[in-house]
Amino acid sequence: MSWNRSVLGSVQYCERAANEGSAVEVRGAVVLVAAALLVGGCSSTVEGHAVRPDGVDGLFDPCSAIPDEVISGLGADVASEETGILGVRQGEFEICTWMSDWYQLGVWSTFHTLDDVRRNPNDTDIRDAPAVGAGAITFRERRDVDGNLCMVAIPAQQGAIFVRIDALFGETPKEELCELATRQAVVLRPHLPN
Repeated sequence: MSWNRSVLGSVQYCERAANEGSAVEVRGAVVLVAAALLVGGCSSTVEGHAVRPDGVDGLFDPCSAIPDEVISGLGADVASEETGILGVRQGEFEICTWMSDWYQLGVWSTFHTLDDVRRNPNDTDIRDAPAVGAGAITFRERRDVDGNLCMVAIPAQQGAIFVRIDALFGETPKEELCELATRQAVVLRPHLPN
């Protein structure tokens, strides 16, 4: 399974695949089987892999759950809060971002797991982040050749929570981004789901 998360300012999109085909093909087959069962009035067992529907129902919502004073204490402007990417909600992610003077802080809530991060060929430089908590890791995106972003992935019952730091375009990072992301994640951890 792999999915793509773009750098700041780009459109986000997700792609999923199963061993037997893409999620769209699996969903199409399920619809055809369901239609056949309704028309034929018979029962049957359908084998295969379960595919979680697109959407964010049931995901932790960082914009409504993280107190403003926590965000401002991290050095971000609470008035700059934005849901989704450029205000557009994204399937499979509940995203909230806030601006600071030289970076953007993002909290991404997802059904994807840390195992998905480890298997994703687009993710690199995966390291344990014990300061954040058991199982937490830091990682970068392979296409970020300039080192302008870093994420901390924290395991959660729903899947994972990512704390993401993006250096703003044209800004020189004032500190190492994974160190900053880790420090921010430590402060945010008590406000995130287990």
